[in-house]
Amino acid sequence: MSEQALEQHLDAISNARGAGAVAFFDLDGTLIAGYSILALALETARAGLGRGELRQSLKMLRDALGQRQRESGGNYHKLVRRLSRALAGISEDSLRQLGELACQRHLARSLYREAISLVEAHRAAGHKLVIVTAASHYQVEPIARLLGIEEICCTRLEVLEGRFTGKVISPMCYGEGKALAARRVARRDNTGLDKCWFYTDSSADLPLLKLVGHPVAVNPSDSLGAHARSQRWPQLSFASRGLPDVESLLRTALTGQAVTATAMVGAIGKRLGLPRFANANRVTQLLGDLGSGFAGLEFDIEGAEYLQQRRPAIFVFNHQSLLDAMVLAHLLRRDVVPFCKQEMAAIPVLGSLLQQAGTIFVDRQASNQSAVLQEAQAVLASGRSLVIAPEGTRSTLGHIQPFKHGAFFLARKMGVPIVPIVLHNVKDALPKGGFLIRPATIRISVLPPLEPTATGSVRDTCSGLEARYSSLLGQSPAAALPHRAAVSA
Repeated sequence: MSEQALEQHLDAISNARGAGAVAFFDLDGTLIAGYSILALALETARAGLGRGELRQSLKMLRDALGQRQRESGGNYHKLVRRLSRALAGISEDSLRQLGELACQRHLARSLYREAISLVEAHRAAGHKLVIVTAASHYQVEPIARLLGIEEICCTRLEVLEGRFTGKVISPMCYGEGKALAARRVARRDNTGLDKCWFYTDSSADLPLLKLVGHPVAVNPSDSLGAHARSQRWPQLSFASRGLPDVESLLRTALTGQAVTATAMVGAIGKRLGLPRFANANRVTQLLGDLGSGFAGLEFDIEGAEYLQQRRPAIFVFNHQSLLDAMVLAHLLRRDVVPFCKQEMAAIPVLGSLLQQAGTIFVDRQASNQSAVLQEAQAVLASGRSLVIAPEGTRSTLGHIQPFKHGAFFLARKMGVPIVPIVLHNVKDALPKGGFLIRPATIRISVLPPLEPTATGSVRDTCSGLEARYSSLLGQSPAAALPHRAAVSA
């Protein structure tokens, strides 16, 4: 499905605004690329299960993947019961912790950006959001929390006194079990399934697809795709995650080489005794142009005239990806000095490159930042500008984190403007925790400079700009809603 077709589907969701509708989402292959059980099994192995338990878990995994491909539900219930027996006596807390690790290390970066757009569109339309999946609560809950989805229907395992008994609570949330879970949600919320949406990739979910008014096949299997065509159901194909293509592999390798080559050019310039500022500008421009070219980044910039209107300035931006530095280097080009956490200085090649650009490294644990402040003031006094991420860290999905006040106090003290740069989608090219670069058109909004003489407190200016970023990125406070207890299927 093309980007244009996805936009048309998002428009259809927007046109269906109103309370009472529910959007149900499958997990594996729909919200995320691949299988959540694979990530959980990997973390289970790292945690050091006994050999017998590990063999049984790996056999379960192999069978599960084969079963998924065949999409015949005959043995699925036996499969889940075998897994449950393998967990007998194990602490529930230990599996919950492994699920969190699986999300942090694997699952969060496998979220389809297209699926995130669907979730956000349904939320904006006022629809209730529910994940309905055959996976266990320990696989799905961390993902639901990331997406701000407050309700989960999933397969549940029996727990007594904090440990698994080895039994599965019936009915399982699979096939007809998903349909039963959705009926319970609809009945409790006094809504009709004809008003509801369901997104899935598997023909095993046909019982629920046939009940809802808006069935949608996402990355459909062959059998589901054929059925969807015969019923004229919408089909969406997501390509932003999953197995990399040759282009992504090649671009990632070439971008790495471009960073290495840029660091070498900077080192040679330093050895030859070139002026420090001129050498830093050369490194910045090479990184921005050569790196973004190899990465396949194109740019759609609104407000580009504000980038050069007032210098020196403090440029602030929202942190989304390791590629942020490359994007900002392409935008700002010369006479800019970035702020960066101290840990980055120790990274081979990249640390050297940052040092050549004159980066100010910040120890975030230090209580006294007077030396950093003096260095920043000297940069601005020399006529160069600073680049600062006021969030300090980045979220997995790019949601705006609370802004720190330091950049705003510094701007007012030195009498220089704040120039806000809003990065909309750098995470699409390389998400947090990702390793492969995918070509993308990066959308950027540069806002008019905030003058240091503006009335109002620094705190109010900071919070006002934070809210402006959230608004421009279409983010809602609903992104961190609390969870209800999982609904039994």
